[in-house]
Amino acid sequence: MSEKSAFNPNQLEEKLHVEPEGVLDQLNLSAGIVKFIRKNKIILQISIIVVVIAVVTGSLYNSYSVKRTKDSASSFSISMEATGENKVKALQQVVTDYSGTASAFWASTELGHMAMTAGEYKKAGSYYTEVRNKIAETNPMFGLLTFGIAQSEEADKNYSSASATYLTLKGIAGYENEGYMGMARVLEAQGKNQEALAIYEEYMGSFLGEERNERLTRMIQEKITRLRIEK
Repeated sequence: MSEKSAFNPNQLEEKLHVEPEGVLDQLNLSAGIVKFIRKNKIILQISIIVVVIAVVTGSLYNSYSVKRTKDSASSFSISMEATGENKVKALQQVVTDYSGTASAFWASTELGHMAMTAGEYKKAGSYYTEVRNKIAETNPMFGLLTFGIAQSEEADKNYSSASATYLTLKGIAGYENEGYMGMARVLEAQGKNQEALAIYEEYMGSFLGEERNERLTRMIQEKITRLRIEK
């Protein structure tokens, strides 16, 4: 019998056909898990690629979003320093270039304030309404915008809409005073004094058990007294 040689061609061929020990075998995984991974190798590879792409895309978008937020805030700050027609154009540019950002919302709101000052009440209301329709009721801007809408409607003598908007405002925390007073004021402007009286009395009753604003309480009481005399 001849001695086996390490250089025997037949032995080399056998070695080439022996499956090398894989990474999975080195991880001390159970045979069932290894079998599952090998059986679903293609699906798992695709899943990993999808996850990696999602993570990378999310990271890139986050960087883009942060940069856009900073740029929009800077543009809004610069636009607020302008005056007259230049300010209007600068604010409109912020709204156009950075749509959907907080800076764009504030730019539209400022355009509404400027329209109110200029006596363009419908235009002001449209700015306020446009922004309010894009935000959640939990957003701190919601109450402010609702107040702006109510004021623009009242100034435009659109009393029916103003009354409804003030009613909404009455239910927003922190804006109860503006809601009650606005409702009563609109009713008085329409000559509906008894209805206005009922609103003032309701508002006065809401103070029970709360720390009162003496100045506000006195003002409401004076209005109640006056309306009762005119009854």
